[in-house]
Amino acid sequence: MSHHNATLNFSHAPFKNKSSLSKLDRDIEMGELRLRYIQLMRDAHKTLGKEDAMDLIKESEGIWEKLTS
Repeated sequence: MSHHNATLNFSHAPFKNKSSLSKLDRDIEMGELRLRYIQLMRDAHKTLGKEDAMDLIKESEGIWEKLTS
């Protein structure tokens, strides 16, 4: 039996409309931003030392809150 003539049914796809895709895209972008933020803070800790990195992290918390609200 050949499967070449089989059709796929995507009616069950969870992200079939544009609003769901937009939300998914936004969630992915926010996850990427979070990862980049964490990497940046780790780099700051390694480069600046503990005390200066803590100051930078405290300052960046306010910026992060504005970005995510």
